[in-house]
Amino acid sequence: MSKRIITGATTIILLLFAVFWLFWPSEEDRIGEQFDELSGLASKTEDSSPFSDALVLKDIVNLFTEHVTLKTGSRKRLSGGYTSHELAQLYVRLRVSAKTIDLRFDDLEFQEINRDDAKVTARVKVMGMDKRGQKHSESFHAEVLLQKREGDWRFTSFTYLGP
Repeated sequence: MSKRIITGATTIILLLFAVFWLFWPSEEDRIGEQFDELSGLASKTEDSSPFSDALVLKDIVNLFTEHVTLKTGSRKRLSGGYTSHELAQLYVRLRVSAKTIDLRFDDLEFQEINRDDAKVTARVKVMGMDKRGQKHSESFHAEVLLQKREGDWRFTSFTYLGP
């Protein structure tokens, strides 16, 4: 009887471990969730309120490392280094001046994932409408660097690669 109990307990433990392993998100899944989170926070609908614009500031700061670098190609006015708070404030100013914003990251390609950093290329699609009703859109490839801080992946650098 004790052999059956030991065998049964071992089987249950192995089965639980296998189920846990299968459903635990991979690093690629966790990084993809960060891109989804940034898309969701950065996007704005026409019916969003000024209060929701202010709440975005707190949440968006947590997606970036303390220092963030933007390399924007021909758009030199945005290139440079920012603290996460400066970048969030810059975005909130953009958000307040826009009627709608839709940010999407498509075709994620994981170039490199190490223990504490990752390199991903993606197609970035940005569409929006300003307060005067003029529509703007842009689509380009970017290289994105992330670092793992306190167990969470955070964005640290965005480099424009071209259309």
